[in-house]
Amino acid sequence: MIAECTLEDYLDFLLLERRLSKATIESYRFDLTPFINWLSQHKLALEDCRPELLENFLNEVAGSLDYAPTSVARHFSSLRGFLLFANDEGRYPYSTEAMLSAPKLGQYLPQCLTTDEIDEVFGNIQAASKFPQRDTALIELLYSAGLRISEALALRVKDLDFENEWLTPTGKGNKQRLVPLGKKAKENLKSWLKERPGWEPKSDHVILNRHGKKMSRMGAWKIVNACTASLGKRISPHTFRHSFATHCLAGGMDLRVLQELLGHVDLTTTEIYTHVGSDFAREEHRQFHPREMALKKDQHGQTRKTL
Repeated sequence: MIAECTLEDYLDFLLLERRLSKATIESYRFDLTPFINWLSQHKLALEDCRPELLENFLNEVAGSLDYAPTSVARHFSSLRGFLLFANDEGRYPYSTEAMLSAPKLGQYLPQCLTTDEIDEVFGNIQAASKFPQRDTALIELLYSAGLRISEALALRVKDLDFENEWLTPTGKGNKQRLVPLGKKAKENLKSWLKERPGWEPKSDHVILNRHGKKMSRMGAWKIVNACTASLGKRISPHTFRHSFATHCLAGGMDLRVLQELLGHVDLTTTEIYTHVGSDFAREEHRQFHPREMALKKDQHGQTRKTL
């Protein structure tokens, strides 16, 4: 509660003392609410959040939300101002002068799953889910179509064109775009839609909760957590979109085509995946190249292969 109260006091300070506009105040609220929620999720009081833990927050918010590196830098700036206020008020015991230096753009790269991990997730659904047909359809929309979680949950039955194999999601700014529907995704979505009438739908959204209504973001998070638990890493719904983009680039897709599929207005937002692709390619090389595999065996005290 202290963190929430401090946030409200900070916003009042910006409004009354700094005389910032209400629109600007709301942008600060938007930037800082994920931090307040993160503290709550990790059962951390504001005064217990050491400066080194802030790095974890910034990495998590970059990985779970659709933010370009510039947006992460904005989050950092908002967070530093908030903590400076809290320190001046005696509610945060750490000096902000020794806080993280401003993050380098491109430092916070989204997490990406390997293709083997993606296969494992789809393989886990039958055992991990109470409603495997629906949950498979959800993961297909996130990974096979690369949709944002908000787009996947807002998708309606009329937005599916099975005959021409297209999806028509509505993205940011209420803009629609065409996204190809792969054959496997089409098969799984059709399978779910055959089962869907038995849920007595109260909505025409594709993905429903167990009451037949549009699923919430929290409901989608729980599904993703259950289906990815075996991977041993923190996965968000957006991880699948990042993986979609990285795998498309790794397969040779043109960057501007990827921009259209992701619904990015600015190509610079899409270009983050060129960095992700480089890191992903390096890890794949280290894992699968024969000489790298031989080196790993040698480091574990086994006989090294002669190549």
